[in-house]
This record gives sequence, structure tokens and C-alpha cells, in this order.
Amino acid sequence: MPTPVTLPDGLPTIITTAITNLETVKRTRYSISGANEPLDSISVQADTLVRSLLLIKDIHSLQTVRVGEQIYQIMDLASRLGASMLVIAADSSRRTTTPPEGQEITPDNYVYGHLQTMKGQLQEARDTLFELVRSVLVGVSGNPKDGFWVIEGDLVGVNERVEGVMGVQLRLFARLKGRIGKGEAEGTVIELDDADIEHLGLPRVSGDLVEQWRATVGVETGITRESEQ
Repeated sequence: MPTPVTLPDGLPTIITTAITNLETVKRTRYSISGANEPLDSISVQADTLVRSLLLIKDIHSLQTVRVGEQIYQIMDLASRLGASMLVIAADSSRRTTTPPEGQEITPDNYVYGHLQTMKGQLQEARDTLFELVRSVLVGVSGNPKDGFWVIEGDLVGVNERVEGVMGVQLRLFARLKGRIGKGEAEGTVIELDDADIEHLGLPRVSGDLVEQWRATVGVETGITRESEQ
């Protein structure tokens, strides 16, 4: 029996395992007769999650603690959904090879309701992951003393890829898009004003409170003592 994957195994391992579990969900869908609506939706959502996880695996700046924790939840959920669908597929196979032939899962069957619940769980997991990715402060550097700024190229490049795969914009990009493209030099930075800093939840104080912020929110944004050096 394989050893369960846990958070200490690291995000690359968790992503790989989550993708494997999601592929099982996608593959098993075609072994189940009937219930086309929830099954098609489950398959589409699983495919979207696979592509999203591959993107996150490829973009280090999106690999925040909260995103990683959600991917772990997706890995676990996909494992349970895949196991359930394998059982449903086995039962479906028996039904279609035993008279009366052609018996499928219909809306009045309890299995149909179970598949609807699975669809909702996968949808919720996907929506949560998308919201967490949207909230990542890609390209932000600085500190409370000197101020904060955004490396425009980093933000634009990551947002373009996120939008292409997930169909959503990073919140930071949406806030700053009116100021993007104003500079002509490579490596252009966008200075964040007080309103930006407050909106994004960045620290505006120094000393112990800043150190406390580094240990919590800072790890989510990638703004740590090392990144300021």
C-alpha cells in the first residue's frame, strides 16, 4: 500500500499526486452510464484543475502557503472522488451487462444525487483555488520604511498566463492596470501609494509589528527579509 502524501512532502509532490487523482476522475467518467450532466461537469472541472495545477507548478510566485494548502485539499478530494467513481463505474458495468440491458443512472437514482454532490465539491475546490491565486501579490517588493513597488513585467507576465488558463485576472493587476505600460524601460516598476498599500494589506509600521507581519501575511506575498536584501 503506497505511503500517503502529506504537506511536508512538498508542493511539487502534492501537485503531481493531485493531477494523478484528477486524471483518474476524468478517465473513470467514461466508464459510467447515464448521469451525463453531473459527469460532464465533473470531467470539465477536473480538466480545468489539472491545467491550473500545471500552471502553478511552473510559476513559483504563485506557490504561496495558502495556495499550497488548497492544492493539498484538492489532492485529497480528488482521491476520494476518484475512488467513489471507480465503485460507481463497477456498479454501472454490472447493470449494463445484466438484464434489463441499457439501464443507466437516472435523476431519481441515489447515485445521481451523489454525483451532483461530487460536482459541487469539485466546483467549490476550484473556485477557492482561483480566488487564492487571484489574491497573490505577484511582483511586489519593498518594505514599510522605503515603500512598496511592483515589478511591472513580472505582474503582467504572470497575469497573462493566469488569465489564459483560469480565465481570471490577478486582483493586483486589475487594480494597477491603469498604470501599466506607462514606463518604456525594461524592468519598469510601479510605485504603490498609501491607498494601494492599505487596500493590499501591506504593513505601514516598523519594529515588532512588521516582524509579526512578516511571519504571517508576508509569507503569503513572498515579501520577507530575504526578498528585501
